Amino acid sequence: MDFATVTVTGASGHLGNVLVRELVRRGKRVRALALPDDDARSLAGLPVEIVRGDVTVPASLPPALRGAEVVFHLAGVVSISTLDDDRVRAVNAEGTRNLVAACRAAGVRRLVHTGSVHSLVEPGPGEVLDESAGFDPSRSVGAYGRSKAEGALAVAEAARSGQDAVLVLPVSVIGPFDYRLSAMGELIALFARRRLPAIVDGGYDFVDVRDVAVAQLSACERGRSGESYLLTAGHLKVRELLRILAGAAGRRPPRVAIPLPVAAAIARLAPAYERLTGKRALLTPYSVHTLSMPFRIDGRKAREELGFDPMPLERSLADAWRWMTADQDSPLRRRASRGPR
Repeated sequence: MDFATVTVTGASGHLGNVLVRELVRRGKRVRALALPDDDARSLAGLPVEIVRGDVTVPASLPPALRGAEVVFHLAGVVSISTLDDDRVRAVNAEGTRNLVAACRAAGVRRLVHTGSVHSLVEPGPGEVLDESAGFDPSRSVGAYGRSKAEGALAVAEAARSGQDAVLVLPVSVIGPFDYRLSAMGELIALFARRRLPAIVDGGYDFVDVRDVAVAQLSACERGRSGESYLLTAGHLKVRELLRILAGAAGRRPPRVAIPLPVAAAIARLAPAYERLTGKRALLTPYSVHTLSMPFRIDGRKAREELGFDPMPLERSLADAWRWMTADQDSPLRRRASRGPR
């Protein structure tokens, strides 16, 4: 479908600001929904209208959606910590329901919802995960997975009820313009600061943030209403990921790899640690589960129907490293400019 005016929720986040950049490049009129206390640093200098609001506050949504032909819904909370469980559900599940209702009321022509691979029901060991797995919060792992499954169900149900809506489900996202330090951005920053003495001996699927932005637009233009599209560029072991980063940085990767059973034993202590200290643990049961998933993710549907053609992960990691260590507005450079504390 063709469109001129668009609203993006979660516009200042990693996925959001990169999508906004691509929309602007294509000449679209962009309205960006940002939280009232968000400095929206990632959108600075871009020709967009910033509207303050919160998907958990339904009354704040109509001004952001008024006149929008298409809405890209990216607002969400990604967390492996039990400390964030309530906020995760409020934004990812209830916030999505609020957004769906607001789109209906505003007469939005198409809603493109950016969910997560974790919203799908996981298959057994040795099996393949694809879009046919469906969404079932009662079978999801962790608060984050349940919240994303609930949100995806709300969008899928709206599509069945007449709202034109399509879902894209990326795996772990990497790449430049990571102003708030995503999970992968935090890993890169720790490596850059030489504070990553060891890694967990697992692996995961990754995709470049810029490829996700292009796929979101392809889903808007070509996706079938009510359908979901998994976005992955392939699987990488953590040790291989750090080897690629080390090559970009011109240094050695961490040599110590913690076996998954040992990591799982450490992670079992995380909830108690978080309750006692109020601090987020680096290893949690959910993060270890993610790094040890014993199945393959199939992204063929997005390739065939959306023309999804992701870049090599080596390039994504090299670009992420260059941006993190060279851009004056990256979290790493901003912290360095403030000096030691």
